[in-house]
Amino acid sequence: MKIFLPVVLLLAVIQAGTRSRLDDEISRVRLQIKRSVPVDQQGTLAQRLDRAEAASKAGRFYQAVYLLEAAYEGAASFAFVSSSGVKSPEAFLEKWTELGPPKARGGRSGPVPAVIDALAEASEDRGPTTYQASRPYSEDAGVDAGLYYLGESYAVMEFAAFLRSGPWPASGRRPAFRSIAPELATLDREMTTKYETMERANHPTYIRASAALKQARALNDHSAFQGAVFQYLLSRYLFAQLRSPVPEATRERLDATWAALPAGEDHSIAELFLQFGEEGLSSDNADLRASAATVIADVLPAYHAAIAPASTTPTTSDAAAAVTITLVRWPFT
Repeated sequence: MKIFLPVVLLLAVIQAGTRSRLDDEISRVRLQIKRSVPVDQQGTLAQRLDRAEAASKAGRFYQAVYLLEAAYEGAASFAFVSSSGVKSPEAFLEKWTELGPPKARGGRSGPVPAVIDALAEASEDRGPTTYQASRPYSEDAGVDAGLYYLGESYAVMEFAAFLRSGPWPASGRRPAFRSIAPELATLDREMTTKYETMERANHPTYIRASAALKQARALNDHSAFQGAVFQYLLSRYLFAQLRSPVPEATRERLDATWAALPAGEDHSIAELFLQFGEEGLSSDNADLRASAATVIADVLPAYHAAIAPASTTPTTSDAAAAVTITLVRWPFT
């Protein structure tokens, strides 16, 4: 036992450092929200931070950092609007041209878990797209709206850099991530078919799931396979709300799902969703408990299939999916 004590202590130190860093960032973002975000916009961001803080305290660090992202980027974007000094379309264009498209920042401190790379890849993929969109958006919705998206295009890059700067506990050998184009096409067909008959009240959920699927496809096309797998699973997680109910989550079923992850390997992407399952299982909120059931019955089986070797079974012809409906309010939102 003494042989392993230094390793256990090192892991404890790294985990303590991870929690301390997350908690410090949550506190910083909370203060930035109070200072920079309009009062009527603070509630949603503050609620995300509350959940992130609770996740961090429970040791669910991957969930905490995922929940932190929206508040981090929202607070930074509003701060950019208020500090830019831009009031006219001409001044916006000058600022937009001066800044130019955001670029990914370096400074990686060492290896990170696959889920951290996945979240960073998704953020970096959104940056240039959001930058380009900010200019026409300023013309259609006003200067402040354009400034918000311009600020967000840089905030997502900053968040990615924050993620990759560590420290994160070692997570083992990664699976051989691959292109998941067939899986994306199958889910796209299922979602399109469902859209044709769903009630209008379910459209917002469909739009969020469709946006995640759209980004998964973009990431897959860029060979950012970790990010693609994460966004694909996120799309399934969201879309599951529109499917038939699945068996209720129980502690035994969730524990068995955890145990099915091979030891010594980096399955942190799956662990993030299992952490959502942990939150749901301990909650009285019906929606969160239903999401926990989704993680067990749908998301984790899809994860295992996505990291397995690609199937050689012929798939349905692309002609069957000639019409694809994608409703996205703005790039990946």
